[in-house]
Amino acid sequence: MSVGDAVAGDRVRVVECGSGVSAAYAAKLMADVGADVVKIESPEGDVTRRRGPFPDDRPDPEASGLFTYLNINKRGIVADLTTPGGRQRLDELLADADVLVHNVPVTDRVACGLDPEALTARFPQLVVTSISMFGAQGPRAHWKGYELVASNAGGWAFLSPGASPSPELPPLKPFGAQCNFHAAGYAAFLSLAAFRHRLRTGVGQAVDVSEQEAVAAMLEMNFMHWTYAGRETSRLGARALGPWFIADCADGKLFTLAVEEEQWQRLVAMMGTPEWASEEVFQDRLARGQNMDVLRLFMDDWLRTWNVDDLYRTAQGERIPFAPVNTMRQMYENEHLRDRRFFVAFEQPGLGTLQLPGAPSKYGRTTWSLRRPAPRLGEHTAEVFGGAWPTSARLHGGQLGRPTGSRPLDGIRVLDFTAVWAGPFCTQNLAHLGAEVIRVETTARSPCVTRVIPPFADDEPGPGRAGYYNQYNQGKRSIVLNLREPEAVTLAHQLVAHCDVVTDNFAAGVMDRLGLGYDRLREIKPDLVQISMSGYGQTGPFRGFLGYGPPASALSGLFALTGYPGGEPAEIGVSYPDPNAGLMGAYAIMVALLHRDLTGEGQYIDQSQWEAVLVHMAEGLLEWDMRGREPERQGNHDPLLAPHETYKSAGDDDKWVSIVVATEEEWQALAGAIGQPELAADERFATAERRKANEAALDAIVTAWTSGRDRWEVAETLQRAGVAAFPSMSNKDLAEDPHLTARGFLVQLEHPVVGRRIHAGIPWTMSATPCAVQHAAPLTGVDTDEILGRLLDLSPARISELRAAQVVY
Repeated sequence: MSVGDAVAGDRVRVVECGSGVSAAYAAKLMADVGADVVKIESPEGDVTRRRGPFPDDRPDPEASGLFTYLNINKRGIVADLTTPGGRQRLDELLADADVLVHNVPVTDRVACGLDPEALTARFPQLVVTSISMFGAQGPRAHWKGYELVASNAGGWAFLSPGASPSPELPPLKPFGAQCNFHAAGYAAFLSLAAFRHRLRTGVGQAVDVSEQEAVAAMLEMNFMHWTYAGRETSRLGARALGPWFIADCADGKLFTLAVEEEQWQRLVAMMGTPEWASEEVFQDRLARGQNMDVLRLFMDDWLRTWNVDDLYRTAQGERIPFAPVNTMRQMYENEHLRDRRFFVAFEQPGLGTLQLPGAPSKYGRTTWSLRRPAPRLGEHTAEVFGGAWPTSARLHGGQLGRPTGSRPLDGIRVLDFTAVWAGPFCTQNLAHLGAEVIRVETTARSPCVTRVIPPFADDEPGPGRAGYYNQYNQGKRSIVLNLREPEAVTLAHQLVAHCDVVTDNFAAGVMDRLGLGYDRLREIKPDLVQISMSGYGQTGPFRGFLGYGPPASALSGLFALTGYPGGEPAEIGVSYPDPNAGLMGAYAIMVALLHRDLTGEGQYIDQSQWEAVLVHMAEGLLEWDMRGREPERQGNHDPLLAPHETYKSAGDDDKWVSIVVATEEEWQALAGAIGQPELAADERFATAERRKANEAALDAIVTAWTSGRDRWEVAETLQRAGVAAFPSMSNKDLAEDPHLTARGFLVQLEHPVVGRRIHAGIPWTMSATPCAVQHAAPLTGVDTDEILGRLLDLSPARISELRAAQVVY
């Protein structure tokens, strides 16, 4: 059963328009769980039709691997939204639609009939979700941007590649369209949240997703290094903790990570307890980080005696989170992914059978499936306009009551057993939408590691002073249960009876061993939604392996495909699989809550952090599946576009500006803006193909212009001319950015220990259900008494008894 067929013939009805990855992927996420999606393309077709990969390298708009992946399960029509006839066709669809999702630039929306205020006025039932580079309002709302610009504007590229020794090389974009995919995850999550609200109220609304903010909201602890300790972090220098590096083994590359002290001790034992390991320079993880070069010298000879797979399995057997730096071929051959049936065989006309990435999460009740081939250009125009939409999805039993508040998830309560980053990032997004999130910390995992690692306010460690924890736990409540005590587990069971969602990111099987597995909890709350977010998932031969965000980057191919041309695989600066898993987990929870609304059923969700990244690696995976070759590392360059790079600007050694030219009009504009209009007629650069062929010469010309100018002068000059450009932003730049300030993204709430500090806030706005961070992150256990009293009706005396018995803290 899916959210699309909970009642026979009823479906969530989605219209998608725009071009490229973000809107298409947002609509794909909904289509794959049953929504009826109609994709509107311009007469020239979606730009991804021209990006490939293509069989035998022959471009064909009906045979693009990326377009196919993004648009399976959709019907496709053609309409030119810049014409009255095209806008009329759009209106005909929207009259019966539930959701519109698009990424049409802000400057083009009125001309295309996509002004959100006008749309929600004409179609009050409609959810209008817009994705743009800088949001629909603010000083830079009209600025242009593409993927490279997003990675720089959001602060990610400035941190990539991690621990770089090369200040002369530019900030590095991660492989693929990760920023587009991340913004799309927000768009799908919010579209369903707004639709759930509309089911109860009949009121649609406009949802605005800023890609810059979506990226800036997931910079690990880097943003807080500035706002808490005044440090401007970058990709340059060494890791703070060690060992942490990509190593050469006998037959390939392995990502080594052993930052917990017990992991390091087990690794030392694996290495035969060498004398050097006891030297003072390796006494703790911070010292090992400071002396990483020396540590590598000692470890490299030992590492080269191992094959990657043997060392990976042996280390994981010792609970050391090593991971292979996988290629695309290795992913398709991997025994764990095969056992979990991650790849799905799908027949696409003209392409034959493709092995496509499967679901980002495995649902217990909701049906995820690939049903309909990606459409040929305009294939369903006659069908769509010649027939009726399905009936819109309806609430189970007719009505579940109106919302209890003004935000989409008001009235939803989450019991949150997650820790570190991926899980807290998931539940933070639920809290931003109004859910009451009760963060359960345990004596076994208390304090959470993010409470005890830098950055600390003013560099002074202490309770409540950790910026990492305080960023990703805004808006939550905190209780402490000693789950080693049976009575604490009983209290958890009693709390579950009052909750809608339970989350955890323990290793596979831990919740069952604690007495908190789904089979037990659904006896208490039959319609419970529960998600387990682990590194490898709950099934498969590697389910017991230890997983974190950085190893998932290695496993998924992100390291292998990220790097400067001709260079080695590179780390990507941020443990992206963590926030990605968190967002995909939040989306899965939203799907499950909507499923419960439509059917009355709860369910269990099994999420693998590895698989949640792999669904965003389609370009690389299909390069192997369709062509039998590994993609080459391209740095900031693009397979088709030039110029497409981050260029040195005037100022200190680390001032850079990203520039992308995607159309002939933009090329003409750039030539004029840099004072060399004759370049537009230069035979070397006459077409996109010629510019790409002469990319080195073109980059040299652009660098000569940018290197003598301030990065903001470059960006403003080019943006005025209609060319996408933006500085590579540091954490300091983001915290002081007037555009982010004007949009209300930067949040300063009073915290009882650290006072008012700037935090990254909510990367979206919603017109009918405004969202705001409700309060600063909680101190450990600060809400234990209130929650146990309010939900379980325990008296102060009884809570004192439980505290004296060390059941609660």
